[in-house]
Order: sequence, then structure tokens, then C-alpha cells
Amino acid sequence: MMKTLSLVLATCSMALCSNVEANTQFFKLAKTTQENTPDSTEGAPAQQKRAEIIDLEAGNYLASRFAQAHHDWKSANNFINPILISDLSHGDIIYRAMIISMGAGDHDRAIKLAEQTKANSNKSTIADVFLLVDAFKHNDIDKAMAIYKTLPQDPTIRFIGPFVKAWLDAANGEINIKNLRQNTIQLYHGILISDFLNDHKDIEKMIEKAMDLDDVSAVEVERIADLYGHVGMKDKAISLYQSIIKKNPESENNQFLENKIDNLNKGTDIPLFKKIKTVQHGMAQAFYDIAKIMYNENNDDSARVFGNVALYLAPDMSETLFLLADINARHKQYDAAISLYKTVPKEDDNFLQAQFDIVDIYEDTEQFDEALSVLKRLSEKDKKPDTLIKIGDLYRHRSEYKTALDWYNKAVSALGGSVTKDYWHLHYVRGIAYEQTDRWKKAETELAAALEFQPDHPYILNYLGYSWVDRGVNLDKATEMIQRAVNLKPNDGYITDSLGWAQYRNADYKGAVKSLERAVELLPYDPTVNDHLGDAYWQVNRKLEARFQWERAKNNSNDDNQIKAIEEKLVNGLKTDI
Repeated sequence: MMKTLSLVLATCSMALCSNVEANTQFFKLAKTTQENTPDSTEGAPAQQKRAEIIDLEAGNYLASRFAQAHHDWKSANNFINPILISDLSHGDIIYRAMIISMGAGDHDRAIKLAEQTKANSNKSTIADVFLLVDAFKHNDIDKAMAIYKTLPQDPTIRFIGPFVKAWLDAANGEINIKNLRQNTIQLYHGILISDFLNDHKDIEKMIEKAMDLDDVSAVEVERIADLYGHVGMKDKAISLYQSIIKKNPESENNQFLENKIDNLNKGTDIPLFKKIKTVQHGMAQAFYDIAKIMYNENNDDSARVFGNVALYLAPDMSETLFLLADINARHKQYDAAISLYKTVPKEDDNFLQAQFDIVDIYEDTEQFDEALSVLKRLSEKDKKPDTLIKIGDLYRHRSEYKTALDWYNKAVSALGGSVTKDYWHLHYVRGIAYEQTDRWKKAETELAAALEFQPDHPYILNYLGYSWVDRGVNLDKATEMIQRAVNLKPNDGYITDSLGWAQYRNADYKGAVKSLERAVELLPYDPTVNDHLGDAYWQVNRKLEARFQWERAKNNSNDDNQIKAIEEKLVNGLKTDI
């Protein structure tokens, strides 16, 4: 279903893809305009100047297309705007400028260009949508409805139309959601409208229908669970939350789901479901959801345009800011992404996450000092454990484990001296930091504590199990733990390598070969995995293959100690032979 929707709303449907015909028309117009410049009245110098201006406008056009193709929509918008006041401005240019302006977040200009497009009698579904949204934003529901009735039934409108019509009717106090039943997003909006108008009689039926549809994602299941909790069906909500956790045991979102379960069990009056405040927010949510589909399918041009439509309707909807920032970050438009994250206000529930996403960009682009500066400003103001942990993570990623540990310990102090269930991850990262600074007993205690909170977390199982294997202790239990981790993450090469090494240390060399061959398939150029497979081959008397793997490990390693050990094996083989 989602793939189909992505095709329906593909970028080419909005003429954002490369359009040879449009390019030809533009340059034909430029050439005609240049040839028709009257030299008898203007003279040669004036004609030459006019030709230079036309060349400049053609350059702007090409620069705009190039910038948009490279996902720099702000520059694309800046390049195309001067053409709009030149002789080269025509329907295709105005249409293109309208799309780019909306995608660049220049909402007012996009609406003006949509008006110009319609005034020129150009047929444009997207211009109609922009004008409908503008009328809806300004609460002119009659005008918005009149525009809706003129929309052509093309693929774009066949998908968008049911959302638009349902929220238009909701603005008039009417529930008309019979056409919102084709997929989970439509059903979700039918439920939103019913809840917005305080009519809950059909919500349970719609929830159950949503669960019966194919291709329901974890995010959609969580939404459905939230709705069950919202209408008082606690047991069904808890069951769905638990099913998500079981399917994705390593997900960072699981702690939020655990909190929801705890709140439902305790009867805590904490809302699971964000009630729509205004019809404008409802329509914005619809366009955001459409944009999210596009984003998930890597159709980022369409996602950018629809996301900005949502932002125009509801500028305070931070989810949209995050989506647009994520699109920019995905295409290395980091300054644009950071600018969007910075617009999330301090009073917003997502403010801290926005700051953390800025830090992630700085870290990914190796701007450590900038990342640390953002976090230290936050920590000086609020002393929240999340910020202190984030600083620790920043140092840990740089292998500065002692400093990381200092910040993790500050986070424990901020929690009152003990780690709560919400912060189980702190046990895990402290365990890593202790292990990397040769304080194994403390590391073991922390990792075991993390495992008590998360007994099915593959990475904790693997880290503790592999650490035991590396030390030659608890080999049977370690092997069992790592096997569980492999069952949970069968395509993780590092965990598969851990299993093979555990089998090797247990003298199960045939089993080790099988597991380590699989690990090398998953991580063909990892020197440690190749080295382990070489050792296993040697033990089953496949010595030529062993030397090949060792040579491969040596060629891919940057660790002098590892290279020296491998060179010793290449010369003398393993000391323990079968």
C-alpha cells in the first residue's frame, strides 16, 4: 500500500523531475527574446547589454535547477526568483517557482505564485491545492470548499482528496469520514475527526479495521494502541505495546512504550493521544502524514513540499520541523537542518530532542567543540540526566572513556544516586566505559544490571557474553546468551562473529567455522572477523584458507598490535595445532 501511494505522489507528478520539454521552451523563449531586441532603437551597446541580461537569467534558471537537484531548495528559490520579473517569465517558470518556493519554506511567495498561475488560466492541481490550503488556513471554509469542488480527479487528488474533504466537513461541524477507510492513515484521520468532534461511537470499529489491514508499521500500531488507551480500552492498548517491544527488542522507542504501559497499569492521567486543537492542525496533520510516507519512500522532493504545506497550516507543529530538518540532513544540507531544529521553541516538548539532533549533526560532521558547546549550555541550565548522558556519549564515541564515565556518573547523581528503569541504558554505557578502562568487575556489574532491565536486548547479551568469552569465563552461559542475540539479530555480523568465537573458545571448531563464515559474508572486510575465521580454519586443518583469511585481516587492519600478531601466525601458524 505505501509503495503505491509513493508512486501516486511521485515527484514527477508535480513536474519537479528533469523536464527536457520545459528546458527547451525556456531556451527557445530566451533565444527569441534576444533575437527580437530592436538594434535600430537601442543601438549596439544596448543590444549587447540586453543579451547579457538574458544570458544572466538563463544562468539563473540552470543554477536553480542544479541547486534543486542537489536538494538545496533555498538556493534554488533564490536563483529562480529574479527570472519572475524578467521578460523570460512564463507559465512554466511561474509554476516551477511556485513549487520551489513552497518546498523552500517561502510560503507567502508560493501562495502568490499560485494565484498568478490561476490568473493566467493555467490548469494546475498543485496551485489549486495551495490556494485551498491558504483559504483553510485563514478559516475561509466556503472558499476552500469551492476550490475543492473544482479539483480534477487525477492520481494526486484521488489520494489527498478524502483527507481534504473530511477536514473541510469537520470545519463545518460535520462527520463525513466514509471515504477514509482505504488504509491505516485514512482510518487514523477518521478517528481524529471523530475525536475532534467528540463523537466516539464508531472509533472502536475503525481501530479494529485499521488493525486488519496489511502492511501496518510499528509506528501505526503504536498510534492504534494510543487510541485504544485514549478510549479506555486499556488491555488492548497494553497488548499492542507489548507486541511492538517483542518484535523490536533493541528499539530506543521501547522505553517510551514501557512508560505508556506503566501509566496505563497505574491509572495515571497522562494523555497517550494528542487531541487535535483546531481543524487547521487536523489538516496539517494530514499533509504531514502524507509527507512522512514520501520521506519513508525516499521521495524527498514531494515530502519537502507537502511538509511545508503542513508547516504553513500549523507553524507550531514541531513534528513537521523535525521531518523537514531530517530531509535536509539526509542530503547533507546541514546548515538548513540546524536552522530548522533551532526554530523548535524552548517550551515545546521536543525542544531537547531538537538540540540533541543538532549535536548529532555536529558530531557526524566532526565538529566536536560545537557539539560539546550546545550540550554544556543545556547542562548548565537544567542539569537533566539526558543531557549529561549525551555528553558522556559524545566522549565515548571519541574513545575518551574516562571522561565519558565522569559524565555518566554525574547523570547517576542527578538521578539521586541510582539508575531507574527509564534510564537502564545508563547501566549499559557505563559498563562499556568501565570495560574499556580495564575495570572489569564494575563493568560486569553494570552490564548485568542493564540485562536485568532488558533481558532480551541483543546488544547487551552480546557485549556481556563476548566479554566473558574473551576472558575465558562462563563460556557455556556466554554462548547461550550470544545465541539468543543471534536469534534476535540474525543479520548482524558482529554478533554472529561473537557466536563463532564463543564456539571456538569451547573447542567447537566445526560450529565456529560455520558461524564465522556467515559473519564474513556479513562483514567481508572486518579484520577481526577475518582473523577469527582464519584461526577456526587452522583448527580444522584448512590451513591454506586460514592463511588467506589472516592475510586478508592483515591488509584491512589499522591496529599495529593486531597486525604483528597476524604476521606471527602467517609465519608459524597457531601454536596450538590439532
